Amino acid sequence: MKAASIVTVIAATLVGIGTALWLHAHDGDGPRVPYPKATPPPAPSPVFTPASDPAPSAADIEREAREHVDRLVLDVERLLAAGDTLSRETAFTFLLPELIQTSPERVVALVAQQPPGEARDILRDEVARQWITRDRDAAVRWMKAFENPEETRRSANVAVRTLAVVAPEQAIEVADQFGIGRDDGYLERMVQLWAQDDLHEASRWLDTQPEGPGKDQLRARVDLVREQRKAPG
Repeated sequence: MKAASIVTVIAATLVGIGTALWLHAHDGDGPRVPYPKATPPPAPSPVFTPASDPAPSAADIEREAREHVDRLVLDVERLLAAGDTLSRETAFTFLLPELIQTSPERVVALVAQQPPGEARDILRDEVARQWITRDRDAAVRWMKAFENPEETRRSANVAVRTLAVVAPEQAIEVADQFGIGRDDGYLERMVQLWAQDDLHEASRWLDTQPEGPGKDQLRARVDLVREQRKAPG
């Protein structure tokens, strides 16, 4: 191909590219308009208007917090004394969780001041159920401090059954601290259900436990689940 022909081809190509770019930039109803830049925020006002209400002091804040807790305790007592299911559910669903989180010592005192009877039993068991999942060690110390061994046993049973649903390994640890769940087969059944739900995790936990009769007791249930899965359908 002659040099003049090559120059002609190159020139035609460049013209075509330029035309395409021009058409792309001017398609539609008119030339494209770029978006405007964001407007900068206004300068801060030099005028300062002080608040009409004085800022609360540390003593005010502390007093308000204390009074709020006092109201919560009184409301729980009032709803508990009402004796009906709806009132108790209201206290346990909306009031007791906040008390356990912010003032557990008041919860301990609230249970202690209840006379023996149904209201005390219901409140104690509900505190055990809620507290064990929020602060296990604190709840265990509280349950061990009961003067009545029957209250310790009942609250511990509630705590263990609550943990069994969300943290089986913790449930076993708490049960062993109180000496419950081994003589009636509860922990064995719990571990078997755990293995059926998550065999790998139950086996992994079992491998970390010290050798002994307690481990052998639970290993038998894990091995049972493992053998059932090996068996032909």
